[in-house]
Amino acid sequence: MKIVLDTLGGDRPPEELIAGGVAAIQEYGIEVVFAGDQALIERELSKHRNVKYSIVHAPEEITMNEAPIEAVRKKKNSSLVQGIRAVRQGEADAFVSPANTGAVMAAALFNLGRLPEIDRPGIGVLIPTLEGRRTLIIDAGANAECDPEHLLEFGVMGTIYMREVLGVPNPRVGLLNIGEEPQKGDAQAQKVFAYLQQELPNFAGNVEPNRLVEGGFDVVVTDGFTGNICLKAYEGAATVTVRYLKREIEKSFLAKLGLPFLWPSLARLKREMSAVQYGGAPLLGVRGVVIIAHGNSNAEAIKNALRVAKEAVEHRIVEKIERGVHESLVHLGLVPTSGESL
Repeated sequence: MKIVLDTLGGDRPPEELIAGGVAAIQEYGIEVVFAGDQALIERELSKHRNVKYSIVHAPEEITMNEAPIEAVRKKKNSSLVQGIRAVRQGEADAFVSPANTGAVMAAALFNLGRLPEIDRPGIGVLIPTLEGRRTLIIDAGANAECDPEHLLEFGVMGTIYMREVLGVPNPRVGLLNIGEEPQKGDAQAQKVFAYLQQELPNFAGNVEPNRLVEGGFDVVVTDGFTGNICLKAYEGAATVTVRYLKREIEKSFLAKLGLPFLWPSLARLKREMSAVQYGGAPLLGVRGVVIIAHGNSNAEAIKNALRVAKEAVEHRIVEKIERGVHESLVHLGLVPTSGESL
């Protein structure tokens, strides 16, 4: 299995990302195709032996502050564009990047295209819950504005991903809203609720942002603007919680005495709430496996993002989403069966 790793465009230096790629090669037995500056990549990889890799020389970088569509069109030799093209041309099975999310989205749409019957691909991000399992939030930043039909697509794609990749038998889908009751939210939220309740068999109702981490829902759908705000608020709260505990422990002599006993639990808490553990978010709905890693991904996060890509390829998630979305829409009567017309 070959997975392209974009070594440019993230917040961390390429050396850090390359180290994550090497770790993934050694742990998961994959071949990593490093996209970026060839001389730099070769210099870093010369430090390691018995590492199976190849290189796509693409010295141009798309930075975080560039306009995504314009950058993708102008920088044809960027690591991001050339990496996704390798997937399109069948030279690799998947693509992983910590670069500009909008640019990854644009490059994927230009070069891979949407799956049939998918109008809006969505970014799915997994977060841990108190139940001990994970919830997929989709969309987490790809589409600022969405119609009810788009959220239905997110619900179907999220259901397939949770069932096929994470092994959740009957995923429960929720709608992110300001309250649990059907009449909560603005007119658009109420319209979406009614639509999902009618069209999505596994729809389980509204879920408030403060209840996300409690569990009870396997997939939570929302527009990308709201989802991204929610996700960043969660990440900020996680960071503040760990820092607050550390500060309070430092204030107390008795707490310091108990720190050796508390430290393993605190370390697990920090790791569980960190984006590092989950590595990357799949861009669901495009014709290929594309994983968007956090912009500040370190070597461990990149290694885990490559694992997420490997799992998506192994489970043939693109093929299953294409088939599953069609079957779901046919079952709901939203698209005609073969040879029929509505």
